[in-house]
Amino acid sequence: MNIDIKAVENQLRDIFEENYEFIKAEGRHSITDFIKQEAFNQILYYFRKNIELIKKITEAKVKLTLPERISPIQNLKYTIEGIIDIVREGDETWMYDLKTHDRFSIENNKDLYRQQLNVYAYIWKRLRKNDLDNTAIISTSLPNTLKGAIRNGNAEYIKYEMEAWNPVIPMGYSEDEIESIIEQFGKTVEDIENNRFTAPPTEKLFEKEKGERNIFAVRVCRNCDARFSCDSFREYVRQSDRGNQGLRKYLDDYGTDFSTEDFIEGNLLE
Repeated sequence: MNIDIKAVENQLRDIFEENYEFIKAEGRHSITDFIKQEAFNQILYYFRKNIELIKKITEAKVKLTLPERISPIQNLKYTIEGIIDIVREGDETWMYDLKTHDRFSIENNKDLYRQQLNVYAYIWKRLRKNDLDNTAIISTSLPNTLKGAIRNGNAEYIKYEMEAWNPVIPMGYSEDEIESIIEQFGKTVEDIENNRFTAPPTEKLFEKEKGERNIFAVRVCRNCDARFSCDSFREYVRQSDRGNQGLRKYLDDYGTDFSTEDFIEGNLLE
C-alpha cells in the first residue's frame, strides 16, 4: 500500500482542527495553544511511528458484538461490544486494540487488558469463525522522553526517542476464563442498573498500586466524569490543597478546561 505521508499528515491536522472547533463549541471551553499542540503531537507522532503497521491493517474499526447475554443474579439482558483492528501478514492474524494509556500502566495492569481482548478474540474466533494467532494493545501515549525531545526540537534527539519507543504490547490469547470474565460484565451491568456506584475511601485516592507511577486520584479519578460530585474526591481536594494557589493548580489538572488526555483521546477516536 502506497501512502502519501505528507497528504495524510495534512489531513490529520484538518480533522484535528475540525474536532477541536466542534468540542470547543459544544463544551464552551478552550485550551491553551501549548496543550493543543501537545495533543496534535501525540496524533502526529503516533502515525509516524506506526505507519508500517497501519499499512498492513486488513480490517479497520471492526465492530464485535456479543448479544443477548444474561446477568448472573437478576437475569438482565445486555450486549458486549468492542472495536478492534485486524492485521493479516503471511500466515499470522493479529488483533489490535488502541488505548490512550501509557505503556507503563498497561504493562502493570496486563490482566485487565488481556481479559477485555480475550472476550473480543472469543467473538472473532469462535463466533465469527475467523483465524487468530495473537492479540496486542497499542499504546498511543507518547513516552515522556519523546515529548521532551519534540519540545526541544532537536531532530537527532527526536529520531533517537522514536526508535526507542515501542507502543505495541503483545497480550496473547486464552479462552480459559472467558465465561468468568463475561459473568463479571454481567455483575457490572447489575451494579449500573441498581445505581450502585460506591466510591473508594479518600485514603485510596492517595495510594499507588503496585508498579504504578501515579496515585489512584491521578490515574483513575482524572478520567471520571462524576469526580466533582464525589465525596471522596472532594475530600482529596481539600487535603491536597495548600491555600488557593494549591487548589487552583489541582483544579486546572482535573478539568476546569479540557485535560490533555481527554482531548487527545477524543481526536484519536474520531
